Amino acid sequence: MNNEKIAIIGLGVIAPKALNKEAFWKNVLEGRNCIGEVPADRWDWRLYYSEDHKAPDKTYSRIGGFIEGFKFDPLRYKIPPQTAAQISRLQQMTIEAVRMAMEDSGYDTKPFNPKMVAAVIGNSMGAMRKEMTDMRVYKFYNEDILKKTASFAALPREKRDAILKEYEAGIDEGIIGITEDTMPGELSNVTAGRIAGIFNFNGPNMTMDAACASSMAALDYATLGLRAGKFDMAVAGGADEMMSPPAFVKFCKIGALSADGSYSFDERANGFVMAEAVSIYILKRLSDAVRDGDRIYALINSVGASSDGKGKGITAPNPKGQKIAIENAFNQVDYSPADVDFVEAHGTATRVGDAVEVQTLQEVFGPHMGGGKKLGLTSIKSQIGHSKAAAGAVSIAKTALAIYNKTLPTSINYVKPNPGINLELFRVITLAEEWKKEGIRRANVSSFGFGGANFHVTMEEYTGPDHQRDAKVSAEAVAPRAQVEVVENPNAPFASIQGEAVTFTGATPAEAINQARAAAEGAISQWPETYPLSAFAQPLQMKLKAAWGVSIVARSPKDLMEKVSFLAANAKDETWIAPPLNFKLKGVYTFKTGRNNAKVGLLFPGQGSQYVDMMRDLAAKYAIVQATFNEADVILEKMTGLRLTEV
Repeated sequence: MNNEKIAIIGLGVIAPKALNKEAFWKNVLEGRNCIGEVPADRWDWRLYYSEDHKAPDKTYSRIGGFIEGFKFDPLRYKIPPQTAAQISRLQQMTIEAVRMAMEDSGYDTKPFNPKMVAAVIGNSMGAMRKEMTDMRVYKFYNEDILKKTASFAALPREKRDAILKEYEAGIDEGIIGITEDTMPGELSNVTAGRIAGIFNFNGPNMTMDAACASSMAALDYATLGLRAGKFDMAVAGGADEMMSPPAFVKFCKIGALSADGSYSFDERANGFVMAEAVSIYILKRLSDAVRDGDRIYALINSVGASSDGKGKGITAPNPKGQKIAIENAFNQVDYSPADVDFVEAHGTATRVGDAVEVQTLQEVFGPHMGGGKKLGLTSIKSQIGHSKAAAGAVSIAKTALAIYNKTLPTSINYVKPNPGINLELFRVITLAEEWKKEGIRRANVSSFGFGGANFHVTMEEYTGPDHQRDAKVSAEAVAPRAQVEVVENPNAPFASIQGEAVTFTGATPAEAINQARAAAEGAISQWPETYPLSAFAQPLQMKLKAAWGVSIVARSPKDLMEKVSFLAANAKDETWIAPPLNFKLKGVYTFKTGRNNAKVGLLFPGQGSQYVDMMRDLAAKYAIVQATFNEADVILEKMTGLRLTEV
C-alpha cells in the first residue's frame, strides 16, 4: 500500500454556538466559551440533579456544550414528511453537515463517480431519541411494577384503570409513535447509510465505534481505503448528540464530569463537560485533489493507532498505549516531532487524563526538541466540551482550519497549570496568533477512547501549486475528470446533443483569450468530433469569474476551436465592452464581469407545447435530469405499465 498524503478538500461543522464552519472558526479565534446549562427545551435538569456526588441515579452536572437553533428541511432532500419525522436529530445534523462539506468542496455540482465514494462516520451511542421511544415500550413494564404495589391494588378498579389510562396517554402524547421508520431513524449504524442513500454514494458505508475515538477510527479506515484504491473520495467524520439524562448520570457515577466548566491543562481541571457536535470532511488522495483543482485545507500524513492492552482499568488512561499510537504515526512520515508546532490534544480537562497525556507527549517529543522551542498545546474541549464520538473529527476540522489560515488556535480556561503537568517543553496557546514559519506548517491531533482505543494524526499544510477554487483557471484544471466515464447514451447520441456555452475568464482580455487558446490547443484538440462539451463546460461554470471573459456557444470540439480562433483573430478593445453583431451571430459573447440585477422570468407553457424527445438533450447533459426521468419511469411503470422515457 502506498503512503500518499490525503487532502481535506471540504468541511462541514455543526457545534455548540456554531451552525457552520465559519461560525465555528470565528469562535475558535475569539476564544468563545460555548458551554452552558441544559436548555429548557431538552429536559428539566432539576428532575435528575443533586449536588451530592453520591446521590443514587442523580447527576451532579447540569452543564454541557449544546447545539441550539438547528433546523432541518426534509424537502431539500426529497424526504417525505412522515419519514422525516422519524429521522433522529443525530442523523439530521449529519445530513446537514455532509451537505455543507459537499458544497464547500464544490462536489455538490462538480462531477464525480458515486461508485467510488465512501461514507464513514464515527458514532458510539446512537440517537438520543431512542431512549424516549424505548419508554413507549417500557410503559407496560412500569405498569406491571405499579400493579404489584399494595397501595395501587387497594384502589377501586375504576380508579386503577383511570390511572393507567392517564399514564399511557401521558407517555404516548409526549413521545413520537413507533413506525417502520423509527428504528432506522435512530440506529447508530444507519447514520452512514442514511448519508449514502441521500447523496447517492455507492462506495462502502459504515459507522465506526471506538468510543470517544470513533471519528478517528473512521478517519483511519478512510485513509487506508483511499490509499488502497478501494474508493477515490471519502465523506468521513464524526457525529454525536447523546446528551440525555442517563448519559449524564452514568458519567457522573464514574466521576468523569465537571460540575462547573472545562479547564484543559489547568489546575481547576475536575472532569470533562459533555458536548454534542458533528464534523464532516471530504477526503481525496493528494494527487487526485491537485489534478481536479480542489481547494486543499490541509493534508493528512498519517494515522497512528493502538490499544492500551492490560492497564489499571478499562476506563483509566494508559500512557503506554498513547505512546504507541504517537510513535506509529511518526513511523509513517519522513520528519521528526521537532517539525511539529502544536498538538491539538485530547485534552479532556480531567486532572489525571491531562497529566498522563502531556507526560506521554513529553516522552515522544522531548528528545527531539531544542533551541528553546516549545510545543504548543490546545484543546477544543476547553471551548465546546467533549463531543465524545465526534471529538476527534472536531479537532481535525479545527486543526485543518488553523493550518489553512496560518493561525495558531487558542485554548481557553487556562490560567495556572495542572500541578501534574510539566510544561518545560510546552506552552498552552491562550490567544490565537499568526503562525509564522519558514518551512512547512505541521500539527498533530490526538484522540483517545473509552476502552483503550488510541489515535494520533499527523497533519501539514499544502504548499504545492495554488489549486483553490478561486484561483486562476487553467485548461488542465478544468479538463474532464479522469474518474468520470463519459458514455454515449444510444437514446441521445452525442451528435444530436445541442450546443453548450463554454466560458473562459482572465484578469485581462488577453488572459481570457490565452485561457481559451490553451484549452483549444490542449485537451479540446484531442477529443473526437462528437464529444459532449457539457462535461467540459460545467466545471468551468463553477469557477469564480475573473474580471474579463468570453462565453462561446459551440456544438462540437471542432466548432469550439474554430470560434476560439475567430475570437483571437478579431477581438479588439471595444469588443469586450459590447460584443459586435458578427460575434453574436457566431455565438461568441465577450463580457466584463459584473452583477446582473435583472429579474428572472419563468414561462410555464400550457398543453400543446410538448414535442417528441422533449428534454432528451438536458437528460443527456445533466445526470440529475436523467436520474429524475429514471425515478419517474419506476413510478409510472407501476401505475400505468408504461415508462415515461419510452412514450
